[in-house]
Amino acid sequence: MRYIKSVVLGVFLTVSAHFICHGKYKFKPSVIENAKRSVVSVDTRAALTAYTTPGEAYGNGVVIDKEAGYILTSGFTVGPVVVADYTVGFFNGIEAPAKLIYYDTWADFALLQIDPSLFPKEVQAVKLSSKNPLLGQSIFTIAKEKNKKAIDYSGSIDDTNYSIVWTMPQHFIRVSIPSKSRASGSLIFNEDGEGIALNCAGSDTMDIGLHLSYVHHALSDLKAKKLPVRKHIGALLTTYSLDDAVRYDHLSAASQKTYCTKFPNAKNKILQVNSILKSTPADHRLLPGDLIWALNGQLVGPNLVDFDRALDKSSKDQLLLTIFRNGSFHEVSIPCYDLNSHRVTKMVQFGGITFFETDDMCSTLAGLPPKTLGACIAEPNTIFKAPAFHYDHFKVLAMRLLAMNGQPIQKLDALIELIPQLVHQKYFTIEYINYIPLRHGMWDGFAHDRYKTNVEYDPNLAPPKVWTWHPIHLEWQSQEIVL
Repeated sequence: MRYIKSVVLGVFLTVSAHFICHGKYKFKPSVIENAKRSVVSVDTRAALTAYTTPGEAYGNGVVIDKEAGYILTSGFTVGPVVVADYTVGFFNGIEAPAKLIYYDTWADFALLQIDPSLFPKEVQAVKLSSKNPLLGQSIFTIAKEKNKKAIDYSGSIDDTNYSIVWTMPQHFIRVSIPSKSRASGSLIFNEDGEGIALNCAGSDTMDIGLHLSYVHHALSDLKAKKLPVRKHIGALLTTYSLDDAVRYDHLSAASQKTYCTKFPNAKNKILQVNSILKSTPADHRLLPGDLIWALNGQLVGPNLVDFDRALDKSSKDQLLLTIFRNGSFHEVSIPCYDLNSHRVTKMVQFGGITFFETDDMCSTLAGLPPKTLGACIAEPNTIFKAPAFHYDHFKVLAMRLLAMNGQPIQKLDALIELIPQLVHQKYFTIEYINYIPLRHGMWDGFAHDRYKTNVEYDPNLAPPKVWTWHPIHLEWQSQEIVL
């Protein structure tokens, strides 16, 4: 669960005969009761991870389809790229095992599935609204902590276009709810009890909820037994003030007027390139600060989810982007790539370390191109004494692996072939380029230097093992490396 720092906002509870009232917000008791019957606690016990810390984590989820056994939750509630056991707890205390069937590689959501026969009879499935959230709309959310009763919080929507670089750039709504992240993985509900956003994080005064268009798209494909199509260009986008574009970037007042006339609810914002993911189509084609003006000749609004969905729907190999840069408009031809092609589908457990080829999120954190052979500290004791990159609960060895025992090695399959030799030899070396600051006396060094480290294999650690994601059974399967 995650917490955003802010200022405390008091919310007081009173009850009437026809409505449950939270200050000025009124909701029918039956609506809140049905919502509470849909929200579950999610207990994640991770045994192995790619780039988060193994251990226990707790969050929320919401039943969205009893017939299929689907439970919607946030990506961080289940943990991205983990081998884990999941247990969901219903409103009446009954628990059931669940398995992960999908997580989005960029947007913060995931789907768990349980045997439909294990749902308690009284559990309600929530309808996900297809309508866009409205500014000022009254809403509530439900927090269901493990072995505790569900708690409801109420508030209103204060921003419908809160596009930020979270795990990766994605479109959120912002609501005035003081849940302190207890409702992460739950839904934000409207007055009719329909879900209008997926609660991803909270503070004393506000929560952020993922726009459900991402979820609707994935559900449609999954129910058709297809992997959801996810495309991108590798540009990490955020929103930018058009007034600042006029002041600092020399956008003409006429262009600003044209844009605001086309998008009257844009609140004078436009999509801007925040940074570029290395070795993706956007690399060397776009620059930080570029304003996204049009896609294939159509003006692009400030809603990031609309841009993301336009990429997913595109049937063309090449897209035509119109950007504004350094006082003038430019047309850039740029291809899309499949986000699923960068998904982590194989991990190697060796010497207290998990090796894997980085996905987009991990590549962004470490400043590495996607599909770079990297590693995560998986156990307290490890034979690899390279420095670790710490980011919140991430613990990544931000390195580009170059060689082991003098043999060039940059891909996971090459490492798997080499491991038996390394184990039998016991003493070997590792060569890599470091991508994190190193401490040099009283100063931090930021050079991407090449290092060579001596390694002694410890047979008391877990035996080397390969973990592979099975696309049919939708689960991680392990196999020991034959030594």
